Amino acid sequence: MRLTGILYLLGMALVFLGERVIGGADPLRWTLVGTGLLAVVACFALYVRGMGNAETNQKPAWRLGMIYALVGVVALAVYALQSDTVVEALAFAEDDAERRYTTVISALWPILWLAGTLPLLAIDRALSVAPKAAVPSRVSLQALGALGFAFALAFLFPLNFLGSETNERWDLGYFKTAQAGTSTVALIDGLDEPMAAYAFFPVSSDVTAEVRTYLDPLDRGQLTVEYVDHALEPELAKELKVRDNGYIALVRGEGEDQQVERIKVGSDFDSARRTLKKLDQEFRKSLLKIARGKKVAYVTVGHGELYWKGGELPDDKINNLKKVLRALNYKVQELGLTEGLASQVPEDADLVMVLGPKSDFQPEELASLDEYRAAGGALLVALEPDGPDLAALLGPLGVSADTTRTLAHATQYIPRTNRVSDRTNLVTNKYGTHESVTTLSRNSRMLVTILAGAAVLEEDGDGLAAGAKTTVTIRSLTETFADEDGDLQHDKSAGELTKTFSLAIASEGPAPDGKPTLDADGNEVAAEFRAVVISDATWASDAALALDPQKGNFQLLMDSLAWLGREDGLAGTVNSEEDVKIEHTKEGQGIWFYGTTFALPFFFLLGGVGRIRMRRRRGSQA
Repeated sequence: MRLTGILYLLGMALVFLGERVIGGADPLRWTLVGTGLLAVVACFALYVRGMGNAETNQKPAWRLGMIYALVGVVALAVYALQSDTVVEALAFAEDDAERRYTTVISALWPILWLAGTLPLLAIDRALSVAPKAAVPSRVSLQALGALGFAFALAFLFPLNFLGSETNERWDLGYFKTAQAGTSTVALIDGLDEPMAAYAFFPVSSDVTAEVRTYLDPLDRGQLTVEYVDHALEPELAKELKVRDNGYIALVRGEGEDQQVERIKVGSDFDSARRTLKKLDQEFRKSLLKIARGKKVAYVTVGHGELYWKGGELPDDKINNLKKVLRALNYKVQELGLTEGLASQVPEDADLVMVLGPKSDFQPEELASLDEYRAAGGALLVALEPDGPDLAALLGPLGVSADTTRTLAHATQYIPRTNRVSDRTNLVTNKYGTHESVTTLSRNSRMLVTILAGAAVLEEDGDGLAAGAKTTVTIRSLTETFADEDGDLQHDKSAGELTKTFSLAIASEGPAPDGKPTLDADGNEVAAEFRAVVISDATWASDAALALDPQKGNFQLLMDSLAWLGREDGLAGTVNSEEDVKIEHTKEGQGIWFYGTTFALPFFFLLGGVGRIRMRRRRGSQA
């Protein structure tokens, strides 16, 4: 590249940095802009001098370069016309006139800049190759080609303006309003008192028809569905605090005891389509808040457990788990030594979760957790390889765990790092028929559970509480092995036999220290404890527990919580019609990378070489 091209590009870059990066009244801005302008003007001056010194037959090429350099200078001048100083000096009488002026200038200066810059660079290249033997006609053709390309790019600027002004859009993406899932239907069928769903939508709205396809089948049992227009029912809207059309209000009770949950859908179809795709999730979330009382879930802390704070990796965090619990109307609290775990589990605990501890519990803490079980508590325990000894807690549940060994599979696993350690990323769809995996077992062909680093879990009746029973709910795929020596290679000589291992076990039984409860008919029922023990904790981490009801880990959590909380309505499917994110494998990414980096340029190069050879052949024949 010649000095002219270097000065031009450097000058434009300095102007850009000063105007777009620095900006304001910073002295550095004016220094950069001034230096950049001088460089562009110097480029123009060099072309003027070059034209004066060039041979007669070379002057047209230099003159053309001078013209396009001047266009670049003019582009900068036009850019200055949109500055606040110039706009204020023009003193437009109407805001609309000022908007049109700034819009035209904003679209015009990039067009001029492209029309000057690209041809100038083409001319500069031609002159750098043959400064004294450049054929003016060929230089002109190269400049015209670059100018045509510049106008093609410039076409985007007015097109973008027209698009923003007319606000026209064509959406060819998939759309379908979500239908009510089995979980939502079960919640409605289990309502213990009447509820109403008021849909505030105008009759003529396209959104109304979509909302009807969802709500009409739910008008059953204790739930009544009504469609109202905000303008025609101002008193009802005021009572339910609905500001406009486009809302669904769920109402329970009357007067001071009235509870209202509002779901914003939107009355305009474009704004409502995203909510319509996940309407079942939003409706079910609001229904849970209003149909059942607040519950409390305690998560043990202080032993290296998975936690929603701290932790550098998604495998160590449970923010998504916390979101799910809150959506289910659980109040989530910590439970450790400072919260009194060494003395007793709080009486308001509806659920206690022990998620992947890495250090030992105090004997008093384990005793408190077992007392909570004996009083009819609900426990969710997830283990990790190299974790502490929890025999005092797991024994009465009829479970034993060997955390010194890790389960692995030689072929069936999820690749994350493409190293041998990936063999511990187990996948399975082998579910039992227990209530804690109801939805998983019904949809085993579609729902796969991922457990990244599972300990060895077994049923053990030696310490099982009297009258209790255990059930294996999830098993590994065949040919899984327990690694004995840490190399994650299947070694028969080391006693690493392949078989099907237990990955999750449900335990339930009488709670002698618990208070009897009443069933739906008012009959007294003896207290029972319930527990779910899972051989891996990272199944509930942010990395594995995506907030997608169509994934197995999410459904494992929902089924487990439904059974532990004795709430059948929590189990079942939650429908969503949101677009599924495309997951790129490393192999697929490699194809795209090498294809765009090497293959496409190679084909373009091959085509160019072929074109040049054809032109040379025609020239020789002529």
